[in-house]
Amino acid sequence: MADAAVAAAASSPLPLAGRVAIVTGASRGIGRAIATHLSALGANLVLGYASRAAEAESLAASLPTRAVAVRADVADEAAVKSLFDAAERAFPVETTGSGGGGGPHILVACAGVLSPTAPLASTSVADFDAMHAINTRGAFLCVREAARR
Repeated sequence: MADAAVAAAASSPLPLAGRVAIVTGASRGIGRAIATHLSALGANLVLGYASRAAEAESLAASLPTRAVAVRADVADEAAVKSLFDAAERAFPVETTGSGGGGGPHILVACAGVLSPTAPLASTSVADFDAMHAINTRGAFLCVREAARR
C-alpha cells in the first residue's frame, strides 16, 4: 500500500494531494501560514484553533483544498483526542484517495502562546504554567496522539 501512495504522489502535480494535515494554532500567525502553504501543495486540512473560530472558519473557506476548523485546547488530553477523531470523521479513508489510509498523514503542532507580561521578573508562576501547558504539554499530547493512530 505504501508503494501505491508513493506512486500516486509522484504522478500528481501537487505533492501532498490526497494527504490530510492537522495544523494546531492555525487561526493566525505561523500556524495559518503553514496551513496555507500545505493547502497550496494539495493537502486537505484540519485547522485546530483554541478561541478564534471566525478566523479559522474564514481560513477554511478560503483554501483551495478541503478544510475543516476544529476547536481544541491542546493542553487538554481529551480535546486532542477529539481533534484527531474529528480529522478521521472529516477525511475517512475513502475520501483521501492517497492509498495511505484515512485521517491525518501530517501533524504540525504549532499552537503556542507568549507570556502577557515582561520582563521575566514580572512573569507570574500562573502565566508560566499556562505557557508551558500549551507550548510544551500541547505539543507532546498532539505528537503522542499522532503516534497512537
